[in-house]
Amino acid sequence: MNARRPIIDAIRPDMIMPNLTHVTSNNLSRAVQTTSRAHISLIRRDELRACQTQDVAATMLNVTRTDATALLTAAESAWNRPVPHCPDWDQAQLVRHTGGIVAWIAASVTSKQQVSRRTLDPAPTESAELPVWYLHHLEQTLYLLSTTDPDTPTWTFSSLSDHRVAWWIRRLAVEVAIHRWDAQHAADTSEPPTPLDGEIAAAGVEEFLTEFLPGLLTHANPVDLNGTLHLHATDGPLEWFVDLDKSGSATPEHRKGDTALRGTRSDLLLWLTNRRPSNLDVLGSQDLTTQWVVLKR
Repeated sequence: MNARRPIIDAIRPDMIMPNLTHVTSNNLSRAVQTTSRAHISLIRRDELRACQTQDVAATMLNVTRTDATALLTAAESAWNRPVPHCPDWDQAQLVRHTGGIVAWIAASVTSKQQVSRRTLDPAPTESAELPVWYLHHLEQTLYLLSTTDPDTPTWTFSSLSDHRVAWWIRRLAVEVAIHRWDAQHAADTSEPPTPLDGEIAAAGVEEFLTEFLPGLLTHANPVDLNGTLHLHATDGPLEWFVDLDKSGSATPEHRKGDTALRGTRSDLLLWLTNRRPSNLDVLGSQDLTTQWVVLKR
């Protein structure tokens, strides 16, 4: 959301008095009434956008709480179990990583400045101490984000210069959702991981394509990834067209690509982040789907 503009900046002179040489008491009164209605309309639109942003933020934070709790539950079932999609990590290290990110977000939002994660208190080395530490930082961060206006300026590492608390709310929701899936996938259970929340997954797809993909492509071998990609969600409104020959330019539109992927919003985000879901329909060239693994975050 763009920063709120002063109302007067949004009113053109011709909206107030189109022709000064023909102003009478009647048409001046009408002009003032028109201007007042324009003021009210602009204020209402501004307030509506603010309410919508706050509603989205509240929903994301609620889902984050659920995902974060489920992550811990899955990890506690076997702290030393390896996490396949996070090489060299076991469940305990996954909790340390996620809890550290949660604490870092709170520190960044509070200070409004870049904070080195090395300056924060380290996670416990003993697995038995992790739940208390993790839940403490989770509750602290969720409270901070839920009581702060999402449009409040703060430091972020956004490549698009989006320096608002809302950016962190989305980042936290997506990070926790994916790692909750990782923890459940790694757990010793016959139950498959719960799919990512559709709205969180859609936000994650947008974040990945617009914030991270262009940077990832600069570190990948350009020979490995080329062509165009069309993403189409089957469970909600989401479509993206990605041109890998133009630095990963991504636009939310229906457009034929060399490769098309159809699936749930959850599976599309999991595929983008190299979790390799099995329920995607792949149309067109298969080369891009096998070469995507060169992208690492």
